[in-house]
Amino acid sequence: MDAKSLVKPHSAIIVGAGPVGALLALALNRRGWQITLIEQHDFSQGMPKSYDSRQLALTAGSVDWLAQTQLLPELMAELTPILSIHSSSQDNFGCLSMTHTEMKVAALGYTLSQQTLGEHLFAALAKTSVQLIGGIKLEQIHQTAMQVNLSGTTGEHTQHWQADTLFAADGAHSWVRQQLNIESQTRHYPHQLMTGVATLSQQHNNLAIERFTAQGPTALLPMKADNQAKVVYCYPSEDSETTQALATDELLQRVNYQLGRQLGNIVQLDAIVHYPLVEIRANEIQQGRCLLMGNAAHNQHPVAGQGLNLGIRDIAAVYNWAEDADTLAWFDLANTRTNDHKQTMNFTHGLVTLFSHPSTLVRSAASVGMGLLSFARPLKHRITRMAMGY
Repeated sequence: MDAKSLVKPHSAIIVGAGPVGALLALALNRRGWQITLIEQHDFSQGMPKSYDSRQLALTAGSVDWLAQTQLLPELMAELTPILSIHSSSQDNFGCLSMTHTEMKVAALGYTLSQQTLGEHLFAALAKTSVQLIGGIKLEQIHQTAMQVNLSGTTGEHTQHWQADTLFAADGAHSWVRQQLNIESQTRHYPHQLMTGVATLSQQHNNLAIERFTAQGPTALLPMKADNQAKVVYCYPSEDSETTQALATDELLQRVNYQLGRQLGNIVQLDAIVHYPLVEIRANEIQQGRCLLMGNAAHNQHPVAGQGLNLGIRDIAAVYNWAEDADTLAWFDLANTRTNDHKQTMNFTHGLVTLFSHPSTLVRSAASVGMGLLSFARPLKHRITRMAMGY
C-alpha cells in the first residue's frame, strides 16, 4: 500500500438529481470522489418528474465535452444532430442561415428528450459508488472551515451527512440558496412559453428554425423522427388564460403563423406544456464550501437554448478543478463561472429585448443587422461559435 492510497478521498454532497446534479455526480465519481446525491423525489417511484418527454437542446460544445469525458458513451447514439439553422424576423426581410459544413463541424447542435437523458444518467449512476438518497426533506446546512454538514428527514427519521463540499443543483427556487441567504435578482418577461412536440407536413432534414416576433421567439428543433420537431412558442402573458384554453386547431393556426413556411406546416401538436418566462440570477454562487450549479445559480430565457448548456459548462469547470481540488482555485472557479453566466445571460436577454421590442423601427433595424451578418463572415463565425458553446 503506497502513501497515495492512504489519503482520504475528497467527498461532496450534491443536492438535486436533475440533469446537472446527476451529471455532476458522475463526473466527480470519475475523479475518485465519494459522492452523496440527495433528492426530494423518492427514487422508489422512478426518476424525478423533471425527466419527462420535453426536448433538450445541446450545443456542439456540450456534446464534445461529454464525448471527451466518456461519461455517457451510449447517449451519443440517441442524439439528433442540427445540421443547419435558419433565423428570421417576422414581417422583416433580414435573415441568417448557418450550416455545419460552413462551420466545419459535425453538427451545430443536438436534441434529445429529457426522459432519454435521465434513463442514461441513472443507468450510469447505478454502476458507480455514488450514494443515491431520495425522499428527503432537507432541514439545515451548517459549515465549518473544513466541511459541510447537512440534515434532513425521511418520514419521522432525521439523517445527517457531511462532506468536504456541497454542490447545489436543486433548481431555480433552490432550497440551498435560500438557506445560505444568497439573494437573487428576478426578471419577469412579458411573455409565456409553450413547448410541445410538433408533427410536420414534411421532413425537417435536420434544420432548426428560429423566428423572432414582437411577442417573443418561436422555434422548431428537429427530433429523431424525420417529421417531428420540438416547438417553442411565445405569447403575451396577458393572453395566458385565453391561449391555454384554445382548441388545438386554433393553437396550430397561431403557431404556424408565427413560424412561417420554412418547414411547411405543423399538422399536429402533442405533449403541450405552458409556463411563465422568468430569469433568476443569484447575486453570488459560492459561500464557504458550497457552490451553486445550473439553475440554482442561473435560470435564463430559453432563446438560443443555452440553459442546460451553461449548466454543463459549470460541471466541466468543477470536473477540471476536482482533479487537484486546490483551495485557492476554488474561489477562482466561482469567479470564472460567474463571468460566463453574466455574458451568456446578457446575450440571451439582449436577443429577446431587441427582437421583441415594442418599436417596429427597432425590430426592423435588428432584422437588418441580422441579415448583414451573412456578409460579415468573421463576426458571424464568432457569434455562431459562441452559440455553439465554444
